Amino acid sequence: MNRLALVLPTAAVLIVGLVGCGADLVLPAPGPAGLSLDVLDGNDQVGTVGQELQNPVVVIVKNTAGVPIPGRQVVFATTGAGAFDPAAATTDAQGKALSHWTLGTVPGDYSGQATVVAQEDSTPPPVTFRATANAASPDSVRADSPTIQNGRRGEAVNQPLVVVVVDRYGNPVPNVEVTWKAELGNGQLSPASGTVTDADGRCGVIWTLGNRIGIQQVTAEVHDLIGSPVTFSATVLF
Repeated sequence: MNRLALVLPTAAVLIVGLVGCGADLVLPAPGPAGLSLDVLDGNDQVGTVGQELQNPVVVIVKNTAGVPIPGRQVVFATTGAGAFDPAAATTDAQGKALSHWTLGTVPGDYSGQATVVAQEDSTPPPVTFRATANAASPDSVRADSPTIQNGRRGEAVNQPLVVVVVDRYGNPVPNVEVTWKAELGNGQLSPASGTVTDADGRCGVIWTLGNRIGIQQVTAEVHDLIGSPVTFSATVLF
């Protein structure tokens, strides 16, 4: 009985103390559920202008424990030309969301970004991804120097003969072989055989006229391209 009598007053004092401090007692609130966003696949691809990349861009949303989070909306956007389809996707049971990336029509480097749509919990920072676009297949060839010049027999015309090869968007296409031929006048070409387009899609030859007075001609041909063959003419009076 004496031991119980001592315990009861002590407990009562503790309870009163807690109640008395209630105005100053602040219990810690639960912290927000942290999320992470990472790129799983589709980064650093090389593709062709105006076309969809071979692999979709795939991102994953997880919580701080590393558990994938389904049902979160992720927005995909480019920081320049090009487009994503879909522009927004919802994470699946594995926390993954994906979108297909179509590049713009100009060769070079492209970048995109994925962002988790904000809710009541914390929102992770966006992630970025990159791709490189190369020119499309050769589509057409055209003259990039005068197609008509005057000249003298046995002498080179004033300006070299130059053509440019472009894709369907007008981008220069390198490494395309062009076949040159002196059709009229027995002129000489240097180099005598085919040439290959440079990084600007251009290539050319020096044309030394033959001994014929009148019209002399040279052609530049790339098989199956629009504008081929390109014809250059020279009027020889002396």
